[in-house]
Amino acid sequence: MLSEFIQIRNRLTTILIATNEIVGSFIPTLEEIEILKNLSSKKCIDNFVLSQGKNIPIEQLLVGQEVQIRLYPLNLGNEKYFENIDELMKATCQKYPDNRFYVFSLNYDSTSFLKPEIIEKYELATQFISFLTSISDYQKDCELVFFQAKQLILTTKFGLSDLGSLKNIPVLINHISNSADKEERRIIFTNEMIASVERIPEKNNRFKHLLKNFDDLFLNYNRSHNLYLEKYSYQKFKSEIDKEIIEYSKKIQSVINDAQGKLVAIPAAFLLIIGQFDLSGEKLQMNVALVLSSFVFSVLLEVLLRNQFSALSFVKEDIDRFKISIDDKKVSVLGPVFTVTFEKIFKLHKRQKYYLNIIRCLVWLTPFFAIGLLALSLSSYTLIYFLKQLMSEK
Repeated sequence: MLSEFIQIRNRLTTILIATNEIVGSFIPTLEEIEILKNLSSKKCIDNFVLSQGKNIPIEQLLVGQEVQIRLYPLNLGNEKYFENIDELMKATCQKYPDNRFYVFSLNYDSTSFLKPEIIEKYELATQFISFLTSISDYQKDCELVFFQAKQLILTTKFGLSDLGSLKNIPVLINHISNSADKEERRIIFTNEMIASVERIPEKNNRFKHLLKNFDDLFLNYNRSHNLYLEKYSYQKFKSEIDKEIIEYSKKIQSVINDAQGKLVAIPAAFLLIIGQFDLSGEKLQMNVALVLSSFVFSVLLEVLLRNQFSALSFVKEDIDRFKISIDDKKVSVLGPVFTVTFEKIFKLHKRQKYYLNIIRCLVWLTPFFAIGLLALSLSSYTLIYFLKQLMSEK
């Protein structure tokens, strides 16, 4: 029905507009005559038109006749027609229309994807009203009351000239409404709102001031919220994390520190093998015993190292669980500090694991070193024996 109403309204000339009445003239086509009949059945126009000074029933209209008609926009039912944005705001000031509507001066149909800037601002203003209503302590018609350290009363009436930059209204609503500490954020915002308008005595002008200066209000709210986090949460939460990180750092470093006394045996084993090995090859049994001993030594240290690797793995799992517990709280107040702190502890874990792998290589280098000495002694013994045989033949 609204589409047909708009089509006829666009054809009218010599327009006269009054309350719920748009009067104009045009020459209807055959299709438009049918539209007029349909509009008449819905009481959006009279069932007769004025043509050449005479009232003619719509059923008797002929193509080519100039007629004067009266449109009644308030009879459209759920769909709404407005001549201009002022009519829209006057009719639905506090709430953006849920059903389809059309603004003639803007040539804007609410079913359109693109919205004029003034329509966007008007919609954001109604969202702000709805939000303020939801967090207020008392509501009566257009009047809202807030009880904080100071009481605030404001009236949610506004005009086109009161619409400033409102693009951050959805951001504000989402920040307060969709949070675990929304009650604290609501209190912070209410206090900032009261501080913003406390020097404006007229309650009818307070909401207008908020709309005109919303960016300042939003900025002050963010500052106050950040200060709240810094004072009541940031330092305490960060100190708790730092304490845990220090404990985990100690645990990681102790993995190697606890085994240092035993790991000293590695260079001792090298010195023992070098000192006791008979490179001449004459004491073959002792050399073989040293090689076997080096294998026993490496196996025993491998058992120790595996325990240290397991301990290091357990610490890493504890750190991962701790980090997940922090993530589950959805804590983002630490920002980059939060990420860097865990990166440091993970680097420390990786470095300690690298050191253990180096130690493991040294442990197993001992028996292979002993095997190398054994091979060298055997080759030396063979060479000496060959030289002796050669000398005896001469």
